[in-house]
Amino acid sequence: MKTNTHRRDVGFTLIELLVVITIIAILAGLAIPAAQAVLKAARQNQAVNNCKQVITALKQFAAKNQSQYPDSVLNPLTGGTAQNANEAFHLLFQQHVVTDERIFGSPAGYSPDGMIGKSPAFERAVTANENHWAMTADLTDTSASNVPLVFENPAAAAWPPQWNASVAGQIRPGRTWTGGQVIIGRQDGSAEVVDLNGITGMVTVPQKAGGMDIFTQATDGQTQGILMPVVKGGVTMATKDDLIDLPGIQPKAEDLLKPATPLEH
Repeated sequence: MKTNTHRRDVGFTLIELLVVITIIAILAGLAIPAAQAVLKAARQNQAVNNCKQVITALKQFAAKNQSQYPDSVLNPLTGGTAQNANEAFHLLFQQHVVTDERIFGSPAGYSPDGMIGKSPAFERAVTANENHWAMTADLTDTSASNVPLVFENPAAAAWPPQWNASVAGQIRPGRTWTGGQVIIGRQDGSAEVVDLNGITGMVTVPQKAGGMDIFTQATDGQTQGILMPVVKGGVTMATKDDLIDLPGIQPKAEDLLKPATPLEH
C-alpha cells in the first residue's frame, strides 16, 4: 500500500515577503545617507582643491606685480581696477597666470564652461555665473597669513560674511553645503571646510573666545571689503562703506597649467 506524502509548495508566504521587503527598505535607508555623505565629501574635496588653486594663482600674480593682488592693479583694457571678483580673476588670464577657468567653479555651485576666448581680451573668461568664489579686497601678498582670502560667495557682504543655509546645495548666491558648511581659503594657501553657526537661515562663522571669529580676528577687528562674484542680476563688489560690521558673531604652481577635473553641474 502506497503512503501519500504531502509536500509544501515552494514559494514565499505573504508574511515572509513582507519581512524581506522590510529588510530591503531598512538597508536602503542606511545606504542612501552613506552614499550621499561620500558624494558630498568628494565634491567638497574638489572645491577645496579649486580654492587652493585660485589662491596659488593670486600668489603668482602678486609675484609679478610687486605683491599686489589683481584688485589693486589697473587693467590695461579698462583703465580701472576690479569692481568684483570676476574682474579681478579675469586679470589672471590677461597676464597669462592661468589658462583654465574651471578652477573658479565648484561642484553643485557656479561653474564655468571652460571657454576663455582669445588673447589679449579673453572675453569669455569668468563671465557672469561662471565664478563661485569671492575674495577679500585690498589685501597684498604680505598681509597676515591667516586672513581669509578666497571663500565661497556670501549671501550678504558683511564682515564676517554671511551665507544662506536655507538654500543649501542649490546653485544660488550665498548657498552653503548641507549641514551649514562653507569652504574658506587663507592667505597662507590653505583651504578647509568650515562649520558655520547654524544650518538654516542666515549664518556666519562661529565666534572664538573674546567675541572674534576667523575673519575679524585676522584683521584685528577691522572691516574689510569683499569682491563678490558676478551673477545674472548684478552682484558686484561691496566696499567697506557698504558692509555690515558684525562684531562677535599649497599646491604646486605648475598644477595651474594642468586641466582641472571636470566639474559636476
